Amino acid sequence: MTEQEFEALWQRAEAAPHAERLTQEYGPWLRRRRRTAGALAAVAVMALAALPLMRPAAPQGYDHVYCNNTGTADEQWVALADELLMS
Repeated sequence: MTEQEFEALWQRAEAAPHAERLTQEYGPWLRRRRRTAGALAAVAVMALAALPLMRPAAPQGYDHVYCNNTGTADEQWVALADELLMS
């Protein structure tokens, strides 16, 4: 047996317990990773769904005004125009 063959054999023997431990731990690690990814995705979806609900509602205003009454006071039209322009 040459020195290179002995070194290769030594490295395989040294790596075998590590490889066995890693293969045993892979299943639980993968389940934890999937569970964590699922939880993060659920939190992200809930945050995105809650975002529109957290915005303050726009005040209900007037888009158009129609009036056939000629007896309306000018002050009322000024107040209405002010409300339309400021909203």
